Amino acid sequence: MGGQFALIVGNGEPPSRALFATYAREADLILCADGGANTASAYGFTPDYVVGDLDSVSRQSKAALAADRLVLVDPEGNVGTDGQKVLNHAVALGVTEAVLLGFTGRRTDHLLGNLSLLKTFADRFALRIVDDYCDIRLIDRSIRFRADIGQKISLCPLDGAAEGITTEGLKWALRSESLIPGVRDGISNEVVGNLVEIRVGHGDLLLCVQRESESGQIELLD
Repeated sequence: MGGQFALIVGNGEPPSRALFATYAREADLILCADGGANTASAYGFTPDYVVGDLDSVSRQSKAALAADRLVLVDPEGNVGTDGQKVLNHAVALGVTEAVLLGFTGRRTDHLLGNLSLLKTFADRFALRIVDDYCDIRLIDRSIRFRADIGQKISLCPLDGAAEGITTEGLKWALRSESLIPGVRDGISNEVVGNLVEIRVGHGDLLLCVQRESESGQIELLD
């Protein structure tokens, strides 16, 4: 893996301790969006940086960090969300890949905004939003992977029609077809082949991998 891999923790619904620990052990950096630091602290991990307007991070979490690890950005809260702020800081630190935990649950408005971050930062580093139920990423024109037979996945257009979609290895195949929000969505498809390939001609398409068990993962292929 080139560059740095970061675990970025938001202030949404906390992931399970086991899921948090899995990614924390793999990460070169742990970055927290404001109150996400409370989750890291509760699980016994010290963030490398806490970024945002710092109105949600607890005194206890603050006390565990050196002052230069608390990055105050836009204290009036008028310019972007804490999620945007911590991702901008990740870019500045040279992060090239990140998993976002604590970016789902609690507030639906924040979830919708967080999904859009996958597109906003797509040209700067590889991002996934993960919780105990789902692993979400934006498909960059094409993706190839292996997964267990029967693995549930969904293909969800992000902001308008995704066109020219062709799939291999899925139960309900697409052949240069379109998915349109509220009209035709690719919800609850299923892996039936040893190799899955998804190609997108135009538009933004999310791949959502259901994490119904420990095997709810995919193995990316070059």
